[in-house]
Amino acid sequence: MTSFTSLPGQFTGVAPRPITLTSWADAVRRSVLSFEFDCDRPDTFTGRVRDRHLHGVSFVDMASGRHAAYRDHRTIRPADAGFYVLTLQLAGDIRIAQDGRVAALKPGLFALYDSGKPATLTVGDGYRSTCIRFPKTAITPREDDPLAEITATPFACAPGLTDTVWSTVVSVNRNLESLGPHGPTAVRSLMTLVGTMLRGELGHHVPVRSPHEELLERILGHIDAHLSDPDLGPGPIAAAHFLSPRALHTLFERTGTTVSRCIRERRLDRCRLDLADPALAHVPASAIAARWGFSGASHFGQVFKRETGVTPAEFRRQESAGPGHEFRPGSPAPRVR
Repeated sequence: MTSFTSLPGQFTGVAPRPITLTSWADAVRRSVLSFEFDCDRPDTFTGRVRDRHLHGVSFVDMASGRHAAYRDHRTIRPADAGFYVLTLQLAGDIRIAQDGRVAALKPGLFALYDSGKPATLTVGDGYRSTCIRFPKTAITPREDDPLAEITATPFACAPGLTDTVWSTVVSVNRNLESLGPHGPTAVRSLMTLVGTMLRGELGHHVPVRSPHEELLERILGHIDAHLSDPDLGPGPIAAAHFLSPRALHTLFERTGTTVSRCIRERRLDRCRLDLADPALAHVPASAIAARWGFSGASHFGQVFKRETGVTPAEFRRQESAGPGHEFRPGSPAPRVR
């Protein structure tokens, strides 16, 4: 039997006080997602939640007694879509059901679930976990959401890449308030690691991609790497990949979008992340727009309001108003059956 030791940094500093089921439900809805809750011992339930946010990513530590949480189409709000939640089990157990699969997590296992789809979480006694909630666009440029293949799938936090990633998650989480101006860069680097890990797990579950899919992946990566260039467009992209503009447009037609719209959406995603980042609150929206390739403040404001329904300033104000065994990364992980 594998024995685990306590995770360093869990609830470091002043630990959050235990809260009742009603307060727990409110805290989870604010820090993670909207759920409906059920508990067979509501009068004796207690839980603890600590959440912090930086650069569009939420870091959430949780501990609680037995309960269940549900999300269906009535619970899921439009604002919930577009996120993943990645959770590492530290103590107790949880069952995560989504997309016709069930991930039964023991300490040392982790799983991913999608914010925009129905899900059921069944939590046992002595539950403790650490998780991150992040925009899908932070790790995958693909329009067809390939990580849908591995939601509600258990993975082991084993020596190698997965242990490295989770150790980094824990370290960034523990030091979030001390990162200062380096925080956004640290979080961006962390999400690169998380994306590499999840794409690696994805590679074990899906067929080999076609040449067209591989080409599209390279082009999307090129777009992401050059978003700051205001001259980025179909012509330069096609030339960089030895394609004719017509061939490039044909490739994107298969995805249901256009090259120009793809560029615009990615720029807006990056702008939304920066506008929501408290560490960048002093940076004018016009400077953020220029950083991601928008040609002028007026044009950015028009595009942003057309796509989101609010101005950059209104968006910023909304974001500032708020949203038995133990495991430690580095310990041998249990096998996934």
